[in-house]
Formats: sequence, C-alpha cells, structure tokens
Amino acid sequence: MPPPSRISIVETEDELLITNPPRISDFRMGFVLVGAAIVAYTGYMGLTDTSPANVASGTLGLLSFTAIIALFTYFLGKDFMWLVFGKETLRLTDVAAVRDVRGFVRNRSSLPLKGHLEAEILDHTYPTDEAGLSEVIRLTNTNGVLVFGRELSRPEAEAVTSAVEHFISRENSSRR
Repeated sequence: MPPPSRISIVETEDELLITNPPRISDFRMGFVLVGAAIVAYTGYMGLTDTSPANVASGTLGLLSFTAIIALFTYFLGKDFMWLVFGKETLRLTDVAAVRDVRGFVRNRSSLPLKGHLEAEILDHTYPTDEAGLSEVIRLTNTNGVLVFGRELSRPEAEAVTSAVEHFISRENSSRR
C-alpha cells in the first residue's frame, strides 16, 4: 500500500525508515503566532507598568506574573518548535526499532527486536488531545514497548502498521 503523502515510508534490504512530519495547518500556526504575540505584549506591558497599583503588588506579584508568562511561553514555544522544526522518525533494522523525535527537545528511545514484534493501532487517532501529540501506534515485544505516530490519521497509521508488519515478516523469514 503506498503511504499517504504527509509521511514517508522507505524500505531497503536492511532497514525500514518512517518519517512523520508535523501536521501543519494555517489555523494552528496562526493560533500559535497570535498566542505568542499576546503573551509577549502582556509580558511587556506588565513588566513596564509603573502605576502605583502595580508597584504596590511588590515582589510576589512580579514573580507570579513572571511565572505565568513563562508557562505560557513554554507551552506555546513547545508547540511552535514542533510545528516548525519537528519530525518523528522510526527506524527498524534486524536488531532494533529506534524512535527519534525532534522538536522542542530531542528524544530518542529504542526497543531491541528479539522475539515476536506486534504492531497495534491505538484507539485515539488524530486529533488525540488538545495538542494532538499523542502517539497512535504501539510496538510491543518481550523486551518492552515503543510508541510512534504523533498526529497520525487512521489511514496513515494503517500504512505505517502495514509497512512495519511487512518488514518484520520479511526479516523473520530471512533469518530461517
């Protein structure tokens, strides 16, 4: 089955590489940019306000205001970094499955491929939560669990699962 156009599935003799870029929409990008502008403007106005009421709030008021601005900046920045620079890859070889997520921070996890590997599509396909960032495919064997597939639609998840199952069955038959 050919992969949907947003994701990339490349299978060679030695490995399977699946690349999942972020699901970008004009609305989502606009929301993040407008939110960031509001947080920046509010932060600027709050930190430069010298009215008696603001000065009277003292250090505690300034710290709580700064903490709130920092939280909003963190969450908006995290989503912005995922939208602009994010990418999730799954690389399967005959020895391991490696998931690499690049976005706000780089996150790498692996699963040794000893024994039977089962690929399962979870029930919560896109949109999965408020941010739409939950993984929708679970790879399981006796060594543990590896999840993959931020923001995958049902057809994309089926294409990824089919490619993983094909690669694993091919690797198992070549070992015999």
